[in-house]
Amino acid sequence: MNVVEWLQTPVSVVPMVTTNAYERERCDEQKGHSTGDAKHNGIMTEKPRNSSLSASTVAYWGRVGAIVAASFTMAATLPGRTHGLGIITTRLLVDFQQLSESNYAQINLVATLIGSLMCLPCGWLIDRYGMRPVSVLVLCALGSVVLWMSGVRSVLALCCALTLTRGIGQSMLSVVSLAIIGKSFPDRPGNAMGAYAVLLTFLMAAWTGLLGYRVTIVGWRIAWNEVGWGVFIVLPIVWFLTPRYLQFNFKSLQGSADSPHQKNAFATFTQAIATPCFWIFALGISLFGMISSGVSLFQQSILASRGFSEELYHSSLVLGLFVGMASNLLGGWLATKYPMQYLLSSSLMLLAASLMSLTFLTTTFQAYAFCVAYSISGGLITVLFFTVWGHAFGTGALAKIQGAAQMLTVLASSVGPLLVTESRAQFHTYDFVVWVFAGASSLLGIAAIWISVPSYANGDWNTNA
Repeated sequence: MNVVEWLQTPVSVVPMVTTNAYERERCDEQKGHSTGDAKHNGIMTEKPRNSSLSASTVAYWGRVGAIVAASFTMAATLPGRTHGLGIITTRLLVDFQQLSESNYAQINLVATLIGSLMCLPCGWLIDRYGMRPVSVLVLCALGSVVLWMSGVRSVLALCCALTLTRGIGQSMLSVVSLAIIGKSFPDRPGNAMGAYAVLLTFLMAAWTGLLGYRVTIVGWRIAWNEVGWGVFIVLPIVWFLTPRYLQFNFKSLQGSADSPHQKNAFATFTQAIATPCFWIFALGISLFGMISSGVSLFQQSILASRGFSEELYHSSLVLGLFVGMASNLLGGWLATKYPMQYLLSSSLMLLAASLMSLTFLTTTFQAYAFCVAYSISGGLITVLFFTVWGHAFGTGALAKIQGAAQMLTVLASSVGPLLVTESRAQFHTYDFVVWVFAGASSLLGIAAIWISVPSYANGDWNTNA
């Protein structure tokens, strides 16, 4: 099946849950369903309002809209992510000379820890009030905070701005994006996640490259102010392209058998977090988040310590994003063909090997080779993070499950920069912590081989219905 055929597959498994009797009757009239069907748990599938539009046409544009909306939403998390903050870190510390790298890492740690607590409430808000209003609220909040942060002058104000940026951008907005794509594509998630990751890579590459360029030209404050306005530009795109059926809540679906349109039962939140699958995938992906945050936030310093220039640092960021895009496509395809636990294990092993090579870099070619290997492993891990939850547990409690997994990744990423700076202060080199990261990645890669991944599509949760 090619991409166009896949996009045109009618959407028959994505539920639209109405919240009261009036809405159910109104949907009956608009969609032509019988009263008996409408009263079955109030669950319906999205149908075209205009009879002149074929189901495949509606399905095509609905799927495209969901992918674009989710991609723009995740791209807007850049100011709250470590690699976004890493672009401005060096120049920000020049403005705040009372802060050392270690002090800044500790501030980031606390900010990220507090911000991670916003993941679970965001999942609840999505399930309760729907995708579109929550996405608008979060985007407005993030844009406002970034604009404020661009003008802060005191350390206290900087701490508050960092905390809110981390919480709203890295935590809440990530959950929104994952929920859009996860709830829109409960079937064939690998293909959807591959397309999503590719578009996201283009957007991140463009925004990262532009931010890095603007920081070198106009300074971090003006560039950060421009990022804040960019977040507001994303808002109408997300509003208009998020599928309408995601505006309703999914509360009545959690942990119950589905409508006649969906034969299989979902896993509840409690059932999901009780599985080894959840913890191995969450911990493996969280370890990558820890490594990525520690290396990304101070990657310019790490490369400089080995004699590389700032220009190589910026070019390696863009190269890494495009290499990651290719691995996203590969990972999306592999996720439909091979067991996900083996893909996770292979990705973690490759990550460990790339980290080991980092301690031996001496030439520009070697630096780019490290960037390629590291980005391939990261791209595969990223697709697995997007894919595994809906595939394994279904969409009923997906926002909460993804929120819990995202919280773990955020918590882990908050520790990464502190580990890197403290290791350097203690051992006067980055090599020690890099080898520790490589060892941990190898151990989790071995553990991933021995777990099994449940399948919602195969009815693995039906015995619990």
